Amino acid sequence: MIKDILSENKLKLLYNKYEDDYIDNLDENNFIRVYNTFKKYKFYFIDDIIVNYLEIFELDCDYVEKKILELKEKIGGNFVIKIGNDMRYLEYLLDMEEQI
Repeated sequence: MIKDILSENKLKLLYNKYEDDYIDNLDENNFIRVYNTFKKYKFYFIDDIIVNYLEIFELDCDYVEKKILELKEKIGGNFVIKIGNDMRYLEYLLDMEEQI
């Protein structure tokens, strides 16, 4: 599944950052649901999110969507572009206590 999405170079980066077992044991259905949620909001850098924040794809899809909408509300209209320029905003999805 991930191998179908990422380029060869991005796959190498991913496997250098994460353990093979971790990547291979991801819940494929959940991964796809989270992937499609990012796609729904027109995130143009999903492959970079996968490489840098793979943990997000383990989260419940509804939770991810809720957090994306919260980010949109907090950082404004061009939120996808702003997140693309500073992907640290995505850490908000990983930390339930995080405030922007």
